[in-house]
Amino acid sequence: MTTTWLVVFASIVGLVLFAALGGEGVLGGLALIQPNLAELKLWTLMTWPFAYPQFSIFDVLAIFFFWYFGSDLERNELGRVKFAWLLVAFTAVLSVLTVFFGSVLDPSYLLAGLGMLEMMVVLLWIAQWPDRMFMFNIPAWLFGVILVGIQLIQYLGYRSWVMLLVFVVGLAVNAFVARQFGLLDRFAWIPQVAGSGQPKAAKPAKAKKRKSGPTVVTGPWESSTVSKDEQRMDELLDKIHAQGADSLTSKEKKELMQLRERRRRG
Repeated sequence: MTTTWLVVFASIVGLVLFAALGGEGVLGGLALIQPNLAELKLWTLMTWPFAYPQFSIFDVLAIFFFWYFGSDLERNELGRVKFAWLLVAFTAVLSVLTVFFGSVLDPSYLLAGLGMLEMMVVLLWIAQWPDRMFMFNIPAWLFGVILVGIQLIQYLGYRSWVMLLVFVVGLAVNAFVARQFGLLDRFAWIPQVAGSGQPKAAKPAKAKKRKSGPTVVTGPWESSTVSKDEQRMDELLDKIHAQGADSLTSKEKKELMQLRERRRRG
């Protein structure tokens, strides 16, 4: 099971607990409430993303978007273990900020539900691939600006100063954390303490194993079409890996289909 699916499953369990115990029962056991050191329940520093004191369609959307964007980050950049540690770090950062700002501004403030963690993951995905296209050809970076703007207006309108500070400072700190995991390479101005800070080296192409059999002598009569096709297909697949399938033009998509068909026939 991937880390993304594990979090989704835990969130579903949290919804089941809400149905079984009610909002008050979930608040007392899982949510991060009364953020001061004297009454703090330590386990709630990590369990609040799965606490649902109330339920709405936005909770379902948060779980879906976490799965959608988290899966891409886990599959293409971090892998299961590193993504798990990244989520632990993100959760810890948000917990510490909530305890600090909550104890100063509003001791009755609570942190619960996957929404805040999901927002951090979505904005990390956007920062990692800002040029990817959403529906209606909206670039990811513009979608991210809209998301941040909506959140800021909402927090300001509700005068939720703790949430506003946790969100803004959390974005900055978690961007630094993500940089330590090797993400956000294009943001070189974010310091990278862990590792050398050098750009990732391209992985050398794996040599294909040849089946045992007679050696075939090549010569000028042998066509180079196969090697050129393989090289072009590798270029298109590298582009998909780096920027997503939507980065291909219609001409490149058609070319990729032709190359795959020619490879099957060969």
